[in-house]
Amino acid sequence: MSCPVLNNCPNPIGNIAHLGPTINNTSSTVLTLVSVITYLKWSSVCVVFDNATEHEAIDLQKSLSTIGIFAVLYRMEEVTSSKIDALSLNEPNSDPDRLNFTVLCRLSSCQSFLEKPFDFGRKHVWRNSLLYFSSWLVGIFDTGNLTILENNSSCAFDNIAIIKYPTIMLKSQQQQQAVKAAAHDCEWFPIQTLMWHKKGRGLLQIGFVHLNGSLIKIKDIFPNARFGYNQRKLLISTLPWPPFVILDNKTKQYSGITIELLKELSYSLNFTYEIKPPPDGKWGVGSDNNTWNGMIGQLQRREIDMIAAPLGIQSHRETVMDFTHPYYYEFSAILMKKPNPNDTRWATLLDPFSPKVLMYIGISLPVVSLFLVAFEKYNPFYGYVQNRMQTRGLHHFSDSFWYMYGALLTQGGEHIARSSAGRTLLSFWWIFCIIMVATYSGNFVAFLTVSKTKLPFTNLEGLVAQSSYKWGTAGATIYETIFKNSELEERKELWRGIITFNATDPSVLSSDPEVHVTKVLKGEYAYVADKTFMDLAMTNNCDLAIATSDILPVQYAIGLPNNSSFVQMFSDEIIAILESGLIQIWTMQIWPRNGVCQKMSVTEAKTIELVDIQIAFYLIGLGVGLACLSLFYEFLRNKFCQWLRRSGRMQRRIPVQYMGTRPNIEDFFSSNINDSPMNRAISQQIGNSWSHNRQNESNVATASYTRQNESNVATASHDRQNESNVATFSHDRQNESNMATVSLSIDMYALDGLVE
Repeated sequence: MSCPVLNNCPNPIGNIAHLGPTINNTSSTVLTLVSVITYLKWSSVCVVFDNATEHEAIDLQKSLSTIGIFAVLYRMEEVTSSKIDALSLNEPNSDPDRLNFTVLCRLSSCQSFLEKPFDFGRKHVWRNSLLYFSSWLVGIFDTGNLTILENNSSCAFDNIAIIKYPTIMLKSQQQQQAVKAAAHDCEWFPIQTLMWHKKGRGLLQIGFVHLNGSLIKIKDIFPNARFGYNQRKLLISTLPWPPFVILDNKTKQYSGITIELLKELSYSLNFTYEIKPPPDGKWGVGSDNNTWNGMIGQLQRREIDMIAAPLGIQSHRETVMDFTHPYYYEFSAILMKKPNPNDTRWATLLDPFSPKVLMYIGISLPVVSLFLVAFEKYNPFYGYVQNRMQTRGLHHFSDSFWYMYGALLTQGGEHIARSSAGRTLLSFWWIFCIIMVATYSGNFVAFLTVSKTKLPFTNLEGLVAQSSYKWGTAGATIYETIFKNSELEERKELWRGIITFNATDPSVLSSDPEVHVTKVLKGEYAYVADKTFMDLAMTNNCDLAIATSDILPVQYAIGLPNNSSFVQMFSDEIIAILESGLIQIWTMQIWPRNGVCQKMSVTEAKTIELVDIQIAFYLIGLGVGLACLSLFYEFLRNKFCQWLRRSGRMQRRIPVQYMGTRPNIEDFFSSNINDSPMNRAISQQIGNSWSHNRQNESNVATASYTRQNESNVATASHDRQNESNVATFSHDRQNESNMATVSLSIDMYALDGLVE
């Protein structure tokens, strides 16, 4: 849109947006410029002028100084690239990334100045930022058509506002043509801006300014500032790292979470991009003189504008580059191949309890057995019992131990405590056994149903302490930088190991993660890197496992050149994207569905194989072996005792018919020892049956003898005698049964220590 012809003075319609300050002894032209500058709230300004506008420039500087705005004057020929760099150091503005310029010139001078070959390329970061962040207010004193500026494609500055004045308003012309100046009656001048279009630039009228400083604003004076990069092309560097950056080798197209983020940033910040991977295919690691290779080297040398990759934030990297706000929070881990489960499945019966728990159970068994022996042996409750140590019971350690062991297997034993102290201890031991057995049984079922892999190590300390596995990490990445410069001992040891392995196998520092995964699958190799990539690799590789202990947190961010002015702009957009939930949506879209291994991990019933319970058969063999050793020991002991008896050093042992504690039934009824109420009650209940049984045995013998000698008795008498004998034998059978019951009852009491 071209400027209205000044001979036809415009008549703007609108409300006054700003009233300029009142300044005495200044020209109306300068007053209009001061009004616009104060409206923009500039605190400082660089005034550039040509030979024809020197008086206006000096007048403008004085007027701005009057109202407290810092202004510095430069001739057009003095404004060079080095001078602009000096402005960044001398600029008193609170925002050093922004510079404000006011240019006073003729149309031809302005055209050549804006086409002047300033070096604003990407190699000069701060100077390049002026294309976006500098503001230019241009006052042109000419009668020519401004459309010539629309065709000036070499003018790369985004924010340019133009006010066109007639040539007669120059002070030099006023002195020569005072009459013409008095005849001029235009009081409003249009304000135009150079907008970016698809085919170049175009003028857009955005307001008017009055000679008295009044301002009518229709639109923003610098509307291009709202459109980011205004479709400029940026060079981007990246490297494949699924699922953040995925390269299709057929189409050579990139995809992934980070690429989706780049697309969203290009849309919101209005730029296009071209991906330029690093020639060496590395992420970037610094040398002793702080010269970096890979993508970070590209950024350090200003060969690219940005790194869009899962690039971790790290202090050493920040010496040569800047990072935006993190867009992803990652953890590192150790990837390894699962050990063969059959190598440790023989110990399945031991898996439900940790070695420490098993150790404490093993210690508790003899210790509690000793306590039980003490409670039963020295308890005054048994003071009335004579010759007690000659009978078996819980006051002997062997009987106590085997009882406790049987209770642990929920079986109990032959003896039981009669004292309150012993019974109290046993009751709590049974509670302990119930808890242990219930816990073990539940966990054992779970271990048989779901396979559990025991990893050889779970952290860096365990990795560097073993000698079976080698290890490596992605070379020229953040991990190489961290391990190389870390002060932690385990990380130092890890890096020393990598250097040692790298001498014979350079692939331990390969930048390609697929190389490390291949080495892990071969066995006895561990890979230290990002956990997300490992999760992705494990979806279809069921032989892989991740150490559960995280090593260090990593934050992924976009990389920008050092001291870049665009960090805040990109960070604000990334925060907005995070708050919108787009990262989570892209993750769900790109992350692969449940793989084969995830389906296999679903809990389901399975058939118990011999390998799962092989330890049970090992225990049977162990028991048979120990029993044979015990038998062999008993034979040796018996031979040794016989030798002692033959030599007269040991008394001959009286043969024993019963190894338990059951007394002879006749001794029980004939002895007056231990005539306790319990013994008397037993005698009253079963004594008559025992005596009657003895009498019936005598009758049986008499009847048999009578049948043999009286064979000639009459049939009737013989039949009656037989009936009597049958009854006698039947009664005798009943008495024998009663006698067996009595004998069993007495045996049980004797075993329990109730009949001594």
